[in-house]
Amino acid sequence: MFARHTCKTRSIALLVLTAGCCGLSLAQLTPLQKADNLESFEIVWRTVRDRHPDPKLNGLNWQAIHDATKPAIESAQSMREIRRILTAMLAKLAASHYAIIPGDLYKAIDSPQGTAPEEGGPGIVPVIIGNKAVVGSVEPDSPAALAGIRPGMVLDSINGAKLTPALRLLDDLKDQESQRIVEQSVSNKLSGPADQAVTLDVIDEQGKPKHVEFGRATPKGTLVRFGNLPEIRLYFESRSLPDGAGYIHFNEFLDPASIMPRFEAALKSFRNSPGVILDLRGNPGGIGIMAMGIAGFFVDKDGQKLGEMRMRETTLKFVIFPRPETYPGPLAILVDEGSASTSEILAGGLQDLKRARIFGVRSAGAALPSDIIRLPNGDGFQYAQASYTSESGKVLEGEGVTPDVIVRQTREALLAGRDLVVEAADEWIRSTHR
Repeated sequence: MFARHTCKTRSIALLVLTAGCCGLSLAQLTPLQKADNLESFEIVWRTVRDRHPDPKLNGLNWQAIHDATKPAIESAQSMREIRRILTAMLAKLAASHYAIIPGDLYKAIDSPQGTAPEEGGPGIVPVIIGNKAVVGSVEPDSPAALAGIRPGMVLDSINGAKLTPALRLLDDLKDQESQRIVEQSVSNKLSGPADQAVTLDVIDEQGKPKHVEFGRATPKGTLVRFGNLPEIRLYFESRSLPDGAGYIHFNEFLDPASIMPRFEAALKSFRNSPGVILDLRGNPGGIGIMAMGIAGFFVDKDGQKLGEMRMRETTLKFVIFPRPETYPGPLAILVDEGSASTSEILAGGLQDLKRARIFGVRSAGAALPSDIIRLPNGDGFQYAQASYTSESGKVLEGEGVTPDVIVRQTREALLAGRDLVVEAADEWIRSTHR
């Protein structure tokens, strides 16, 4: 079973923001385009009717919605208007992963270039704090680090393009994923050909503007392919913190053949640690069944479940199969707005089982697997295929995982070289041994 939507949503959404979707498709429609739009509307409507995990569509009169929407589609004068009408119709479902993707942006995903999403990068991971794009972390010895870029600096512009328009979208995008989408958009702007330099205007720790230019390097991680998307860079890291707790972080639930052995090796090295911190911040999910595999490293009782995913035809139970050797110590899981799908299933399931304590801020609330099809008018249509509930009956879709301890990172902490979320988790682990 694949929880595929988040990787697709991420790639599509960052393309939308990068291209500046507000200026697209204002031309008048031709008769052929109007016919294609009408057919596309019918496909969207039928797909929801036939594939929505709830045959009753949460009590909606879907036929009445069809009849009320069709005249608006027939009289629409632009592609923007078509997308607005379809988006409003899908919004009545009150669920994530129902979206219309503009065709000119969707084509970028099908680009035959055969290149990775990022050919090179400066070694910066941006985060959104308030209404600012802030340097969240800098890879040691990366071009950015060598140029003096430090966590906590504010990113004002990239290659001469101000980030203000993308940040303003936070006021327009009210869904739970908007902050993560903007972060990915900023990351996309930082990436580019490895042989081309990137220029940044930043605000340093003294509040002074600084202009820097430096090259790009190959991003960390290994290229892996996921479904029909371009290759994705996957990385895994583990280390012991100064107080002895083990720390594990990986950016996607992909390539289990490489991730699972590394996860097992890390836990073996932490067997005498006072606790383990699993950092799922920014992890948008991937292969759903990996949640069961990882949970098996921490749960030693047979028959436990992380929850279940219901489709029209079947129900997938996320049953945990304990490993021969499990880690018995305290487990802290870190989440944020970018933690979605499989990350939420794992964190929420272990929270339900009282096996993990969750730190950070509420997760994305995007736990549904989805697929994307092309429409006759050239646009893409993303739709959900299942519903998910945790073992205690919680519906994560739209709600997310609520941490046991709410901790928000601040720019001041980043400037001081501190990670407040990791510190809170580490403090809890140490408190269990007092």
